[in-house]
Amino acid sequence: MGTLPSLSETRQRLFALKQAGPLRYTSNSVLLQLLESAQELTWEEGQQVCQEGQPFDGFFLLSDGILEARRDGLVLLQLRAGQVLGVESVVRGIASATVTAISRARALFFPREAVLNLAEARAGLRQDLGLDLLGSEGGRQHSVDQRAEVVAFSTAPELRGVPLSLLVGLLAKVQVRDFGDRLLLLKQGAQAAPPVLGADGVYSATVPADVTEQQVREFVLSHTGEARFDYVFLDGLEPPGLEQDKTVRLVDRPPATNAPTARVRPLLRSLAHRTLPTVLVHPRRPPEEQELCGRHLRDDGDAGLEPELLAPVWVRLDWDELERKAPVGDAPLEALGLNAGTLDSLARWARAVTHRRVGVALSGGGVWGFYHVHVLRWMVRRGIPIDMVSSASMGSAVGGYFCGTALDGANGLGGLDLLVDQAMSRRITAAALASVITTRALQWRVERDLGNVALGSLTTRFLPVASDLTTGLCTAMEEGPLALAVRASSSAPGIWAPTLLPPARYVDGAFTSNVPAEALLRAGADLTFAGNIFPFGHSSRQPLFPGTIGRFIAALNPLERALDLVASGVLLLHNSGEVGTQQSDVGFDILSRSEPLLTAMEFTRARDIITQAEQDPVLEAKLEELAAHWEKLQRRSKLPEGAAGRRAA
Repeated sequence: MGTLPSLSETRQRLFALKQAGPLRYTSNSVLLQLLESAQELTWEEGQQVCQEGQPFDGFFLLSDGILEARRDGLVLLQLRAGQVLGVESVVRGIASATVTAISRARALFFPREAVLNLAEARAGLRQDLGLDLLGSEGGRQHSVDQRAEVVAFSTAPELRGVPLSLLVGLLAKVQVRDFGDRLLLLKQGAQAAPPVLGADGVYSATVPADVTEQQVREFVLSHTGEARFDYVFLDGLEPPGLEQDKTVRLVDRPPATNAPTARVRPLLRSLAHRTLPTVLVHPRRPPEEQELCGRHLRDDGDAGLEPELLAPVWVRLDWDELERKAPVGDAPLEALGLNAGTLDSLARWARAVTHRRVGVALSGGGVWGFYHVHVLRWMVRRGIPIDMVSSASMGSAVGGYFCGTALDGANGLGGLDLLVDQAMSRRITAAALASVITTRALQWRVERDLGNVALGSLTTRFLPVASDLTTGLCTAMEEGPLALAVRASSSAPGIWAPTLLPPARYVDGAFTSNVPAEALLRAGADLTFAGNIFPFGHSSRQPLFPGTIGRFIAALNPLERALDLVASGVLLLHNSGEVGTQQSDVGFDILSRSEPLLTAMEFTRARDIITQAEQDPVLEAKLEELAAHWEKLQRRSKLPEGAAGRRAA
């Protein structure tokens, strides 16, 4: 593509791709890689795009104009901007319809070879496209379903003492337990030993230092039956014949994110290859973060993710304690006696490696933010993981109490209960009133409840957004004290004092991104839920006097004008929040409420708002939709009954 798309264009293209049936449940991070292969094409009116029964070179995302599809001479449909054509046909390479431009049209073209190459290196995309069941009918020299995703592991010099092999083995066990992926752990040994299924569900094999490419292919690519693998983990070796699709690199700090995308793009080894930075956090030696900082959510060409990197994952592990344990071998995971915090961190790592991370965006809305409490409780109780939370205003208070207590195996529900109790006991109200003078009162309240927790030490990634009036940009906070980040994100202008961190002058994040779903996309979320819970009210005030004179007097009333200004601001925030919900996999927009402004600061209504959320049929339907998405993403490697036999055949 000639120019790099803005973040807004990237989001629009991403969710347009998800409207295509086979890509409906494909991970966001994989689709972002697919977008890098796109080329811009233009057709003049009357020009043929493809012909039924002829070779099909790729699929299209229409940007402008109208295309008409015909089959057997009959019109099937007309495609307009934002629609996708030909994903199903790209797999077999044969066009299923004749498509013609009936007006000048532009589209993004995704070459078939690039799509299949990425599918070979990404198990999830391969399964979404049906290549696992298609086998050699895919029209390629080698059967695509024999191509495992090859993952290598490395350690930064600062972490040379970390037991990498032990961590890789534990990661493999957790990945198989959680997802049922077919995984081969390939190690170096004195002699070649073919894959053997261990008691932990992981296949293990060893190869000598002088292994041949043919031996590797026999172990990995030509192994028959159920042992055809989705993933191959390389434990300390780089055997010939296996191109690495991903490198997982253990680091002590996240990589710098200010490298211009255009300059690093040529460094890519292939469309599929990426490095996944894994930031190791020791629970007994958490990082000290005194300064609040983050990334601007800018809408320009440099706003995209760095193409050589996947979004980092934070893993909180006591590797010293793990190393003191006996060698784990192929022992089942439940026999190792690992604590809940270790298992939780390994599970989050596995979701990052396999493109299954889940993110939640929480809007502002005063006491209506307790709608989010129900959402998070529902997800935890249904077993839907929460890897990251982005938020604005009151959503940041909810997200902060949840993420700040979801540590070392805790699920964060205790933090939500604490927030509700503080609201019912009027402590939140007291902090809100004091924040008219200084928002340091809110920061003190959060610190007193949660302690001096840093964003970089959290298990669940927390990304509160704030509006910087100095630059006019929205900033997603990534490092620094959690309480200070909540304060900056919740500084409602005109009501509360700003948060001054010179040169920045932070006010409420809702005014630049009320539902910051874009922060989730940049943080690597593959499945996103967004909640827009600030209801707008309908104004039904009538003039005190009838007739033209009464209306004239009512229009002059300064109090009425002030109420109109505030009501318009609420409507603006609600409507801007819809942008985030529309560009999430599942989005919820609260219905209007009568006089929402009169209740927005009544924090003692917290339990009443939660009850309303529990009884909201629209929200319940959206949450069930989210659960269906997660089930599909979680179990995508599970083949339907009888599929294994067809693959073996």
